[in-house]
Formats: sequence, C-alpha cells, structure tokens
Amino acid sequence: MPGGGSGVRISIARKVAAATAVLLLAAIVVLGLEIAAIGREGRDVRRQAALAVSADGPSRLLISLQDEQAWATVELIGLEPQAALLVEGYGETRRRTDEALAGFARFLDRAPQRTQRAFGPAMADLPIDLDALRRRIDAYPAPDTLENLPYSEEAFDGYNDLVRPFFTGIEQVAAAIERADLRQGAELVELTGRQVTAVGSLGREVGFAALFNGGIDPGEQRDDLVAAGALRSEFVRLAAAIRSRSTGLYARDGDDRLFVDYTDAVAAQVDAAIEGRFDGQAFLDALARPPGESYQGYRERVATILRDRAADLSAAAARRERIYLVAILVTGTLAVVTVVVVARSLARPLRSLADQVRRVAHRSLHEAVATVLATPEGEDVIVPDLDEIVVAAGDEVAEVATVMNAVQRSVVRLAVEQAVLRRNTADAFVSLGRRNQSLLERQMDFVTELQRNEADPDVLAQLFELDHLATRMRRNAESLLVLAGDGALRRWRAPVGVVEVLRAAVGEVESYERVKLQSVEPFTVPGHAVADLAHLLAELIENALLFSPPHLPVDLWGLGQPDGYVLAVVDGGLGMPPDELARANRRLAGAEAFTVAPSRYLGHYVAGRLAARHGIRVRLQRSIGPGITAVVHLPAWPTTL
Repeated sequence: MPGGGSGVRISIARKVAAATAVLLLAAIVVLGLEIAAIGREGRDVRRQAALAVSADGPSRLLISLQDEQAWATVELIGLEPQAALLVEGYGETRRRTDEALAGFARFLDRAPQRTQRAFGPAMADLPIDLDALRRRIDAYPAPDTLENLPYSEEAFDGYNDLVRPFFTGIEQVAAAIERADLRQGAELVELTGRQVTAVGSLGREVGFAALFNGGIDPGEQRDDLVAAGALRSEFVRLAAAIRSRSTGLYARDGDDRLFVDYTDAVAAQVDAAIEGRFDGQAFLDALARPPGESYQGYRERVATILRDRAADLSAAAARRERIYLVAILVTGTLAVVTVVVVARSLARPLRSLADQVRRVAHRSLHEAVATVLATPEGEDVIVPDLDEIVVAAGDEVAEVATVMNAVQRSVVRLAVEQAVLRRNTADAFVSLGRRNQSLLERQMDFVTELQRNEADPDVLAQLFELDHLATRMRRNAESLLVLAGDGALRRWRAPVGVVEVLRAAVGEVESYERVKLQSVEPFTVPGHAVADLAHLLAELIENALLFSPPHLPVDLWGLGQPDGYVLAVVDGGLGMPPDELARANRRLAGAEAFTVAPSRYLGHYVAGRLAARHGIRVRLQRSIGPGITAVVHLPAWPTTL
C-alpha cells in the first residue's frame, strides 16, 4: 500500500466532509422546503401590505386638491370670510398641492406595478390639467358675489374632474387586495374620499343656490332641484356604505354621530333648502364639524389604522422568517459542534501549522532574508536565528512541519550564499576595475607621451586610435566600479560646458564618427557630475550606435528647460517593442537588479546608477520617425562657468 501503512489514508478534507454531510443534508432537506414556503408567504404578505399602503397613497394629494378647490370656489364669489376654511389663500393651497403631487409621484416610483397601473390614468395629465385650471381661475374677474357664480361653479367642477379618477384607482387597488382586513380598509379610504367630495358638492350646489335665491323653487329651478336631490341621495348612500363597512379594526364608539346624526342633519338642511325654507347659518352649522368628527377626519383615522395593520403584518412575516433563520442557525451550529468534536484532533494541529507557516512566510523568513541581503559591504554575514515550526501531532501534519523547517533553513542558507556571492562579486568588480583603471591610466599617459614626441602622421593616427581604445577600456573598467557601488574616481573641480561633456562622451564610444552634434543650447555642468554624465551619455550613445544601421547617424540635441536641461540621443534603428521599452525604462530608473537581466543590458544599469547619483532622469521613448530617443533630464544645478 502507499506509504507502507496498514490501511488507506483518508485526507483531512474528506474526513471533515464525511462528518458534516449527514447532518447538513438532513437540515437542508427538512428546512429547505419550509423556508421556501415561509418565504413565499412572507413575500405575499409584504405584497398585500404594499398594496394596502398604496391605496392611501394619494390621500394627501386629494386633501390638498380639495382645499385648493374650496378656496377657489368661495373666493371667486367673495364668501371666504364666512367659509372659515382650514387652509386659505391661493399661494398656500397651491403650494401644498404641488408638494403633495411631487410626493405622490415619488411614492408611485417605489409602489407595486399594480398600483402604478391603477393611478396611471389619474396622474397622466394631472400637472397639465391642473396648471390650465389655475390659469383659468387667475383670469376670472375680481370677486363679485352674483356675477362670478358661474366661474365658481366651473372651478368647482374642474377640481372634481381632477379628483374623480383617483377614486377609481383606489377602487382598483382595493379589489386587488386579497386579505379581507386590508381590503376593508382600502375600500373605506375610497368611500370616505368620495364622501368628502360629496359633502363639498352639496355645500356648493345647495348652499349657493339657496344663499342667492333663498331656496330652490321647484317651478323655476328644476335643474337645481334634480341636482340637489341626486347629491343628497349619493351622500346618504355613501354614509350607509361606510357605516356597513366600519367594523372590526375600523369600528369605534361614537361613529354613529357621524354616520347617522351628521348625515341626517345635513340631509334635513338639504330638504329644507329644496322646500324653500333655507337657513344659511343652520346649513353652515350642519356642514361644519371639527376635523376629528368629520368624514375627512374619519378617512385619516382609517388610513392610519390601515397603514399600521400593513406594517404589523409585514413585521410579523419578517419575524417568522427570522425565527426560521434562527432555527437554521441552531441546526447549523449543532452540525458545526459535531464536526469540531469529530475533527478536533485534526483541525487544531492543522490550524497551528497554517498560522506558523503564515507567520514564517510573511514575516519571520522575510525579515531573516532581508537582514542577510542588507548586510553592508565589507562586513561578515550573520545568519539570524529562526523559529522552528512545532505542532502537537503525530500524523502528516508533523511531517509537513518538519519539511517546512528544512525549507526555511534552505532559504536562509541560499540568502547567505547570495549575499556572500554579491559581496565577493562586488569586491572582484572593484578590484579588477581599480587595477584596470590604474593600468589604463598609465597606458594613456604613455600613449600621450608618444603622441607628443611623434611627427609621422600615420603613426600619430595609430596612436590616436590606441588612445581611443584605451579610453573605451577605461569606461568599461569604471562601469565595473559603478555596478559594484564604488564612487567615481574622476572628478573635475571646475564646471564644464555641456558641449565639452558631449564631446567627451563621444570620444568614449566606437564609430564615434557617426555621432552628430545638432542644436545644443549652452548649459553648465558642475565638476562633480562631469565624469559621470559623460559616462552615462557614452553608454546611451553606444547603445544607439549598436542598435541602428551602420549607415545612419546618431544625433545629439540639447535644450534648456525652466527646471533644468534636456539632452536627447536619437537613433534611426528599428525601435523596441512596448514591453521591452518598459523593461528598459525600469532598468534605467533603478527599479530592477542587474543580476536578473542578460549582460547586454548592463549599460542600462550603469546609466541608471550614474543618473541616480546626481538626480538625473533618463527615459527611452519612441522617436517621431523610426528608432528610439533617449531623453536625459538634468536638474537645474546652481553653478556657472
């Protein structure tokens, strides 16, 4: 068998899965169906509650429209002092209506689709029709008791035309409600809304006719008689319908004072007006009731009860869902406890191992490697102490801990070897660079002496070529020192013009005859940066010469800037792909170690390190034509020639 054991080894994941499968499966099967049913019931209750609340949605708008209607009706005939309305003035009544209209529009945006369809016809042209009605009212003559009566009646009917479609909408919403108690409240809201309109119509039809004519003459005012009788019948019918539905939640002691006493008193005054026995003050007294004892007040009370009942039903549905959720949580907790009891001997050491490995990987090992690699040059590398990973287990978890201890020791050992290798490599670079530099300086001095004493032009040309080769070799030796982190060995005390620096850089590359100085504006380079800048430019120029056709020149440009000076090395080669160009710029910016790139890119690292010494920015970019442009941005050094 695998591993030489006496049985099949079951993984930790399978053990945990086997322990939880039975309990969780049973919980899912038993509770899943019940939760689905509870969810459906809860959604249905919330839908019914939303419909019930939406039946009362336009109440504020209707009240505002009726207040605006009442004011316009009495103001046009100059009876506003006698009317004693709750809301007075065109400005206030219209402001309240506009606010209520905007609020109901926002309410409809969040309401169920059935509610939106029910009130859609009423809201479709309401803003336009209301604005037109207001303009007509504003255009009527100033109040005059008798002459403005037709205008008052026209305004009254106009508002009724705006209000009436809302009752149809409420009726449709009520018909869609399935719960009897919620549907009952919605129907009462609709009926009382119609009754409030009927009371206003009675006051207008009977009151105005009787007030201006002393009653309704059956012989001369046949139409008024028919209209008053129809309104009285509608008023009495609605009162009876409201009374028959005012049961259960919506019943209250003393409601008969409204449904019977108030209704009989108003009906009696209408009868008296029809018979020519009109008493204006008695009629107003019969119509006038405190807000809490009127049909308007009753409608508000029913609406409040309806909203509260809808909220209670929604809360009860949510409460039931929470109870079942708690049952699920309890069942799940029992399952988890069972799993913990079964798998505790496995989970605890595994968790301990994971925590320790995470700590080692993200902190301890990282800090140890960073400490080793950050050892200063010239100092011995000290191997840090590592915390061993220890778990209280005798199975494969302990084996993993042993392997991880070996891994972290190997990682630290490799870091030590890398640090030592880097230090030795740097020392070797410095040693070789300094030796070569010393020999090359002696060689260049010797060549210079030979040039001074030689008169033959051919020999002088050969000596010049030898001197040029030595100069290039010296630059390579200095590149070793730069990569090793050694400081510059050549320094100028006095500042040097940028043209001289460019010429010095050109003198350190092969095929220097292909390099052309184009427009170079004056600029002064301080002495401490002259050698490094010349070296940096030589690396860029050499790359440009190497990667461009041999028959094409490499152009050098220089331009002054407000924040410094810009040098450009422009070649006519094939260019670089975007990904290679991005990597080259990372190397020039010092964001990549030179040990991870091929040796042909060492010039980029040298240029990047030289630039970093003096705050110089170097970047490669595509030229306007073919090839690459190396842009060198020099800071504004405070120096002068």
